[in-house]
Amino acid sequence: MEPFYYYWSMWFLWILATFIFAKTKSRFYVSVFILTNMMASIHQMTAYFTLNAAYVMFFAAAFVYAGSLGMHKRLRYIVIHLTASAAYGFIFLFALYDPVWFIIKPEWAAVILLTVITVSVEGRFPERLCLFVLGMCQGELLYSAVIHKIAGAAAVGGYQWLSGCSAGVILLVGLTTYEQLAARISQKSKKQGKGATKMS
Repeated sequence: MEPFYYYWSMWFLWILATFIFAKTKSRFYVSVFILTNMMASIHQMTAYFTLNAAYVMFFAAAFVYAGSLGMHKRLRYIVIHLTASAAYGFIFLFALYDPVWFIIKPEWAAVILLTVITVSVEGRFPERLCLFVLGMCQGELLYSAVIHKIAGAAAVGGYQWLSGCSAGVILLVGLTTYEQLAARISQKSKKQGKGATKMS
């Protein structure tokens, strides 16, 4: 089922990027990235780990985008990134040693936790997206490194991870859109309230 979740999530993001989001130059690059990522997901790269090509694309794109935003120059973002990575790794290791505590799958618990962390500490969507994807990527690498010492060969960024990451991006988009709509409604209600006060 993991490939199903991943491909449907990515198609949904592609539809949003192509037809719904504002017409900007970045929208074209996002659409191309999504399509390329889906095509790359069937390929794997073998190094110290077996890496899914789509995972590598997510990791590289997040690092480049974070660099363009200047996030590497601020200690706050580095600490948040490392915290998110550690949280991801902790959830999977905890689920590995004591799975009885989890009523949902660990990958979805990790997605929810990282989403809560990024939304709680950052208000702008670009930074939220970078922190979330970097936390997911780095956390997966950290977990795989630990598992590699215990169980041998480990695959990094498989369809299970891709499904969680793409679903988390959709969740971030939804939460950010909700916040923007709520802020607009609040501003309109305040303006209407001021207008009614002046008329009275």
